[in-house]
Amino acid sequence: MELKVRKPFFLNFEKVPTPLKVFCDNIYVSLRFSESLNTLISLVRTNVDETLLNTMIQFYDPLLHCFTFRDFQLVPSLEEFSYLLGLPILDRIPYTGKEEDPKWEDIAAALHLPKAEIEKGVLSLLIYGQVLFHHYDKIVDVDAIKIFLSKNPVPTLLGDLLHSIHFRASKRKGCVLGCAPLLHKWFILHLHRSVRRNEEGLTWAQRIMKLSFDDVICAEYFSYDSDEANKRDIFIKAWSKVKKVGAKDIGRRNYIPLDPYFQWIYDRVVEFGMSYPSDTPIVPRITPPAVPVAFEPYVPSPNEDLVATVNQLKREMDDFERRLREAEAEKEVLIANAKEWETLLDYFSRK
Repeated sequence: MELKVRKPFFLNFEKVPTPLKVFCDNIYVSLRFSESLNTLISLVRTNVDETLLNTMIQFYDPLLHCFTFRDFQLVPSLEEFSYLLGLPILDRIPYTGKEEDPKWEDIAAALHLPKAEIEKGVLSLLIYGQVLFHHYDKIVDVDAIKIFLSKNPVPTLLGDLLHSIHFRASKRKGCVLGCAPLLHKWFILHLHRSVRRNEEGLTWAQRIMKLSFDDVICAEYFSYDSDEANKRDIFIKAWSKVKKVGAKDIGRRNYIPLDPYFQWIYDRVVEFGMSYPSDTPIVPRITPPAVPVAFEPYVPSPNEDLVATVNQLKREMDDFERRLREAEAEKEVLIANAKEWETLLDYFSRK
């Protein structure tokens, strides 16, 4: 069945201020920072591919509030953002906008750190105000300061970004107000290395149209009018009842969907259409039923055993790739530290 192809549109994305990016590039190899600040600096230094983001945005489904691809869906989660930022999700109500303005002594207490830490504290606040929660150029506004002091930015980051994507994609124009480097890193996290390397020289549209469920890495980790004010009160009340649960409460995660899900996605793709033409036919993905012969024990066919083995190997490879990415990130930090010590040794040797 030939699917309809939607007309593409293009959005702008909030860019990291160039002076801040240059500053982080310069200090990353010369100073030592905490692990959390290193993560924020690496976010600032991320080279955002706007072509990739605009291609991904074409798959945003305003009805389902997620990205709908040929036979799978993706949407950022609190756990994934928590993992990418290296920040926990605290058991408290996130920023709502109804908090009192911080007192100057509270801000001073947050930034009056030991001499060796002053630059780090100011830099963290600057990244909050100009990258994570950017509203005005060259100004860290009071909302960013409140969120910085709350030490619980992940829910607000996710909510702001998803709201902006939904609003702009529905209008099919405008600028996505949110942390573009974080959105970029989130999507890349789900792609195999072969897709990122692109040895075939394909465009992002061609690469994404070829993706299926088996090609995606499942991460295992996270002034207002009266009506708007009432909605916010409902949100605050609802969030206070949210309880964090883990594997011991709901059991081990299973990322393998069943056939009804694939059929449901296919029906939605037929209704919604695709953003680009596909060289690979898009058909309902249904697993043939394994019905044993009557009164005889069922023995899996060689092909079924092979498929199960391949899927298991893919899961193991995904795990190895995830661990490799973490090791490479640690390696970069060690190399930067080694360069710093080498510089210091050279300095004192000359002295």
